[in-house]
Amino acid sequence: MPPQPMQIHLLDGALGTLLSSHYNLHYTSSTPLWSSNLLISPADRNILRDAHSRYARAGAEILLSATYQASFEGFAKSQRDTCSEEVERGIGEDDARRLMRGAVGVARDAFECAGGLEGRAYIKGKGKVALSLGPYGACMIPSTEYSGVYDSSHQSVGALRDWHLQRLGAFCPFLRGAEDSESDSSGEKGDKIDCWNDVDMVAFETLPVRKEILAVRESMSCVADGSERKPFWISCVFPGEEFTLPDGSDVRQVVEAMLGMEREDEDNNDDGELQRQLAVPMGIGINCTRVDKIEKLILDMEDAVKGVIRNENEKWPALVVYPDGTMGEVYNTTTKEWEKVEAAVESEVPWEEAVFSIVKRTRERGMWKAIVVGGCCKTTPDDIAILRKRIDGLSTT
Repeated sequence: MPPQPMQIHLLDGALGTLLSSHYNLHYTSSTPLWSSNLLISPADRNILRDAHSRYARAGAEILLSATYQASFEGFAKSQRDTCSEEVERGIGEDDARRLMRGAVGVARDAFECAGGLEGRAYIKGKGKVALSLGPYGACMIPSTEYSGVYDSSHQSVGALRDWHLQRLGAFCPFLRGAEDSESDSSGEKGDKIDCWNDVDMVAFETLPVRKEILAVRESMSCVADGSERKPFWISCVFPGEEFTLPDGSDVRQVVEAMLGMEREDEDNNDDGELQRQLAVPMGIGINCTRVDKIEKLILDMEDAVKGVIRNENEKWPALVVYPDGTMGEVYNTTTKEWEKVEAAVESEVPWEEAVFSIVKRTRERGMWKAIVVGGCCKTTPDDIAILRKRIDGLSTT
């Protein structure tokens, strides 16, 4: 029996930039949650559901929840409504957990709202929802996921693990070592269980720091035996002209942090067994990176994975890749605007064709378990729809 062709799964595209361009929603220092800010009011959640649905109608099999910038710090700085007495003190942790969980249901509902296309598994409730969890830097003001410059209290693997673990605890009902001030009532626990059941996978996205890769793996290792373990991926950002993370880590170091089982004690402390447990992601890859850098990064990753997986019994992970759809623009985290770089050269190849060609060549090399592909900043449902047609046109033999 001939080997089965490598599966290609289509992810959605940008959410924040779609909300700006299509729904005329803009973000300032008063909306530190970005797209997660729409979780606060029912009317805004309808907008969010509609945006998700546009990607489902375009053919996305996987929708990312609107939780990339969600954080307790961000909710504490956000306003519930202009008439509320709670405006000054923001939104507390219990309400923040409830609102964050709501994002998963909004994404799940979007498949239902997209309507039916018979024979396509990603329509009418059969699509997958990925819980989107951004890096610590995405929740700083201004955000630092492109620079990897974190405050002094979040420099270690342990500190970053604890931060991710607290947020993960808003969704997962059973976590070892998680601090949870939420009521232990059956209603709260049941809400978490329902939410976690709606999560198909977890996406740790745009990580700029190698220590944070280790931190999220440790946080996922804390999912207790009483709760269903979810597959997860880790994708990193490679901004600027270099082929390294903002912290200077090269691709080999990044892949070793993503897949390796040895955790060097970089922090010069000892957290016991919790520190040494490293959950293994089902996928690794690249996002929020210019498309012209993607192919070299994938090739470098393939070489690095060969060094980590040393025998035929070890399985390759899936490749996850969703580059930016920018045309030479660079995001200014202070002004919250996309700014054109004078030296930037626009590609003559449309974004979706460039991405498809890279995916096709990667598939032909046959190394990865599967490929998950989509778009990041500035990509649109139209881009995803074209990518859907190109993927569907690939030969299955």
